[in-house]
Amino acid sequence: MCDNCPVKNNSFMDSDNSSPTPPAKPVTVVYACSGCSDAGEIADCIARRLTRDGAAQMSCLAGIGGRVKSLLIKAENAQRIMVIDGCPLNCAAHTLKLAGFQKFDHLELHKIGIRKGSCPVTEEHIASGVEAAKNILANVP
Repeated sequence: MCDNCPVKNNSFMDSDNSSPTPPAKPVTVVYACSGCSDAGEIADCIARRLTRDGAAQMSCLAGIGGRVKSLLIKAENAQRIMVIDGCPLNCAAHTLKLAGFQKFDHLELHKIGIRKGSCPVTEEHIASGVEAAKNILANVP
């Protein structure tokens, strides 16, 4: 659970399923870099908010990197994948590509003005990221 994240009531995120009643085939699965910087924390909070709002279902990026079978299957079964990277290194996107996933929507927070090392985790920054993510998801692939 995000201690500093303004996203509240996200204890349901502690389970492997990422939501209390996951759909059999998630429409959109979202992966966040969740890196150690402020931008990584913002990316994580955005993914959790998208899950809470029902816009996507967050899953574990570390499990993709670790080639955890059940998490790879979840990604393979997703109708759509969204990746949220906190900085220009794009670690989340690279992790998915290395695991064989080439087709996904990509939100790069630095392109919407959220810069690593200079953006505190605030409701305003999270909300701008959620809005950008929802705008991407509104476009049919």
